[in-house]
Order: sequence, then structure tokens, then C-alpha cells
Amino acid sequence: MDDLTAKVEEARNLRDEDELEASQEILLALLEQYPDNATVLYEVGGSYDVLGEERDAIPYYEQAVDAGLEGDDLQECLICLGSCNRVIGEFEESVEALETAVSQFPDNKSGHVFLALAYYSNDQKEDAMRTLMELLLETTQNEDILAYADVLEFYKDHLEEVWDEE
Repeated sequence: MDDLTAKVEEARNLRDEDELEASQEILLALLEQYPDNATVLYEVGGSYDVLGEERDAIPYYEQAVDAGLEGDDLQECLICLGSCNRVIGEFEESVEALETAVSQFPDNKSGHVFLALAYYSNDQKEDAMRTLMELLLETTQNEDILAYADVLEFYKDHLEEVWDEE
């Protein structure tokens, strides 16, 4: 394991142990040494994020994506970026990041939930409801819900329709 990987792992472990300031100190030192490293940028963003400093986290998440972050880290970064944008009221940016996460990582269902939240916050209520209904129908094992799967599948695409035969 090289020094950079070891330091990132140490910072992650400290964050897991709720030693947030010590973790951030390591990451900010790594940022000075490796200012263009996608993983370091992502971890610095995550450090600010867990400290509740979403506005400071966003640029690091964006830089990490631009620097070529890949795999599970990219998936998590996009979700965190979207979530941070939603929290600070940047709803369109939130939707954009989370739609990217869902399109690139469709099997990660947490991205779909965060996208539904972003849609809701962005006043896209039908998209929010449809996203959650699709997720529910894909993932539930509840027999009571599955008994209505066909009708729920139909309704998710006809949320605003009313059938009135008077």
C-alpha cells in the first residue's frame, strides 16, 4: 500500500471513529501534496460534508468528478453532491447530479431515493412519486403490495388522471 492510499485509509478510519477534525487535518495535508487527485478531492469534500459544511464540500465533489473519479467512489460522490446541493437549495443542480448517479449506477437504489427527494424539492412532484413507486415495485417483497403490482404499475404512469364517468 503506497503512502497516499495509507493516509486516505487512515482519514477514513478516523472519520468512521467520529474523529472528524483529525480526519480533515490529514486530508487537507494530502490536498496540498495531491491537489488534482480525484480520490483526495472526493475525500476532502466528504470531510466537509460530514462536518455539516455542505457549501464547502460541493466544489471538491465537483472537482473529484472532473478529475476522473471512478467506481463506487464516483457513485457515492454523485449522491453526496446531489444531496449537498439539495440541502442548500440548489435543486436543479441536485437533480442533475442525482440523475447522473442513477443513470450511471442504476443498481444502487439509494441514488433513486435521493433523486426522488431532489425531484420533490425541485417541485417535480410527479417525478418524485413515480421514482419512489418504481423503486418500491422493484424492491418490495411485501405480499400485500405485490398483490396490487399491476395496478400500481399503471397508476405510477397516470398519477394525475381522474376517471369520472358522470
